[in-house]
Amino acid sequence: MTNTAHPEDRYQNLSLGLTIALAEIALMIGISVLVKLISSDLSTVTVLMFRYIFCLPLLIFTAVLQRGRQAFVVTRFKTLIIRTVAGLGSLSCFYAALDIMSLAKVTALLQMITPFITFLAPIMLREYVGKHRWFAVLFGFCGAIILLNPGSSEWSFAGVIFGLGAPFFGAFMMIMLRKLGQSESPASTAIWYNTTGAILFAALFWWQGDIVPNTRFDLMVLVMVGVLSSFQQYFIAFSHRLAPASFLAPFRYLSVPVGILAGVIFFDESITSFIVLGSAVIILSSGFILWREKKIPA
Repeated sequence: MTNTAHPEDRYQNLSLGLTIALAEIALMIGISVLVKLISSDLSTVTVLMFRYIFCLPLLIFTAVLQRGRQAFVVTRFKTLIIRTVAGLGSLSCFYAALDIMSLAKVTALLQMITPFITFLAPIMLREYVGKHRWFAVLFGFCGAIILLNPGSSEWSFAGVIFGLGAPFFGAFMMIMLRKLGQSESPASTAIWYNTTGAILFAALFWWQGDIVPNTRFDLMVLVMVGVLSSFQQYFIAFSHRLAPASFLAPFRYLSVPVGILAGVIFFDESITSFIVLGSAVIILSSGFILWREKKIPA
């Protein structure tokens, strides 16, 4: 039977997928601010352990409510394992980078996930990426480089390594989420991922001899990071069920100006001409991608 779906139905899914993806970006920045607030007092392992543990309750409740006894059932275990390993690597690198570099620069480095996904999506997902989107992705990538200003005195080699590790692993995670989204429940895959993270970092927490923080502020922030992350995980998975990874990826550039603003407000980070120019280029790139996608008929 020929697919006679109306073009507006396709764009409705794209719009909803984009809306959810933008909400996830807002959550990511908020969580990043919380993590950076306590990163100087607590180890990255401690933050990650609490993040994964307190992320689980809401995810389990949602999965049981949606699927009942099937809440923990996943059929594509190989894909799930890759998604889990990639997710753990990406988040670990991202949190470690936040402890070393400014929020603005870490957020900008994360945007390198776009070229990684764009190269992988046609191979792994068989998604078509036209020349105009290739150009827009490259244009946005140049904006991120301008914003980073590699020759500045604030450049950190360790921060760059962790910052590049986050998008490198994140690209694989996004691709795997797209594959899992075709057949698996986002809540179920999130439970497996976060359970693995909780066990892994609890073991590392014990092995390192870390101690549970005893201040109310630190404990409150750690709990908030976990709870907000549960919403973030669901938004990531659901958005990739509604829209192609190569379409959503360029819009992550929008997290750069938001991250810069958060850095200025919460950490007194300075805004340079490189940051202003790079942010403008990135926003133009994202706007062009959305305009191009809506212009092309289904």
